[in-house]
Amino acid sequence: DGGAYVGGWSEGKAHGLGLVTGPRGQGEFAGYWEDGFEASGVYIWPSGNTYEGEWRHGKRHGVGVEVKGRWVYRGEWMTGFKGRYGVRESEASGARYEGTWQLGMQDGAGVETYSDGSTYSGCWFHGTRHGLGIRQSVSYGLAAHYKDERRLRESLTSLRSQDEDGTGGGAGGSTGAAIGADSAAAAAAAAARRLDESRGGFVLRGRVIDAGTTSGAAGSTAATASGKRSLTRTLMNKLRRQRSAGDVSDQRRSPGRYAGSMRSAYSMQSSVATDHSSLAAADYFEEIVDPATTEAYFGDWKQDKRAGLGVAERSDGLKYEGEWDGNKKHGYGATTFPDGSVESGKYKQNLLVANTAKRSKLFLIKSSRLRERVETAVREARNARAEAVKKAENAMIRQQASRQKADLACTAAEKARQDAEMARKLAKEYAPDFHQP
Repeated sequence: DGGAYVGGWSEGKAHGLGLVTGPRGQGEFAGYWEDGFEASGVYIWPSGNTYEGEWRHGKRHGVGVEVKGRWVYRGEWMTGFKGRYGVRESEASGARYEGTWQLGMQDGAGVETYSDGSTYSGCWFHGTRHGLGIRQSVSYGLAAHYKDERRLRESLTSLRSQDEDGTGGGAGGSTGAAIGADSAAAAAAAAARRLDESRGGFVLRGRVIDAGTTSGAAGSTAATASGKRSLTRTLMNKLRRQRSAGDVSDQRRSPGRYAGSMRSAYSMQSSVATDHSSLAAADYFEEIVDPATTEAYFGDWKQDKRAGLGVAERSDGLKYEGEWDGNKKHGYGATTFPDGSVESGKYKQNLLVANTAKRSKLFLIKSSRLRERVETAVREARNARAEAVKKAENAMIRQQASRQKADLACTAAEKARQDAEMARKLAKEYAPDFHQP
C-alpha cells in the first residue's frame, strides 16, 4: 500500500522494536511488535491525533491514552473501542466524563462534570443520559450560558447542558421581528431572548413577573401598562367564552413567552394575550433569580432530557414533584413556591392546564380523580428520587474505578512512548534515509 517498515523481524513477521509508516509517509506507528501485530507503542494519525498504549491483534486493546483534538481519553480499550472504564476530558474547558463505556460510548453508569463545575451522576445508554440520575447545578451566577442550538453536540462544554430548557435561541428573535420598532415591545422581545438563554442545570420556572411593576418605569409608562393589562383581561374574558378548549390549548404551545411555571390564572391570561395582542408582550418579564441559587433534579432521563418521574428543587424553595417530558413539567404533579404556596394538577409544557383547586373546564375530570392522579404522580416521583440517589452513588463508585484505570493508562502510555523512542532510534540506525513523519 505504499507504506514502509523498519525494525525487528522473525519468521516473516514484524517482531520486536519497529516503525511503520503509511502511504507517502503519512501516519506512523512506532513501538514494540509481536508476531506481526502492534503490542505497545505510539500511533500518529495524519490528522495529528495520537494513541499511546497497548495493542492486540492490530487493534487498541488494554489500557492507553488517546488525544483527539482538544479531547483526551485515558482508560481501557476493547478491540479498538473505548471501554469498559475510562476518563474523557477536555483540555480546553476541563469538562469530563468518568465512568463506564461500551463500543466507544458512555454506557452504564458514570459522572459527567461540565465546564461550569455542575454535574450529572447516574445512568447512561449509548452516549446519552438515560435512566435514573441526579443533575446538580452550580450557583446561578456561575452557571454556563447556552444560546446557540447548533453547537449542542460539539463537546461536553456544551453537550447536554445547552438544550436543558428545550427552547433554543430562535424564539426571541422571531418575537422581535414580529413586534417591530416599538420600544416597549422591543424590551419585551429582549426579555424573551433572555428567557431563551438557558443556564446549565436550571429548568424550573417561577411565576410570571409583571414588567410594569418591576421595571421602574415612569408614571405614564405604568399607566399605559395598566391599560394594557385591562385590555388583556377584556380579551381574555371574551375569548374564554368564544374559544373551545382545543383552541386555548393550542395557543399555549407558543414558545419563548413565559417565565415558566405559573398559576392557572396567569396561564390563561398569558396564553391568550400573547397570541392576540403584542401590547401584552411587555407585561411578561424574565424571572429574577438570586445568583447564589442552585438547582438539582432527581429522577428519570430519556435521551439526555428529563422525562418520566422526578423531583426538581431549588435552594430558594421552588420545587416540582411529578411527571416530566423534554425537560419540562408535563403530566400530573405539584409545584411548591418559595413562599410555601402550592399549585397542583395537570401540566402541559410547563403550563398548568387542570388545577386541583377547582373543577377543570378544559379537561372533564372530576376534582377527586385529578387529586388522586396528582398524589400518585408525586408519590412515584419521590420514589424515583430515592432510586436516583442510589444510582448516583453507584455512578460515583464507577467514577473511582475509572480514575484508577486512567492512572494505569498513563503508566502504559509512558511505556509506549519509551518503546516508540527506541524504535525510532533503531530505524534511524539501520535506515538513515528512512522518511519519518
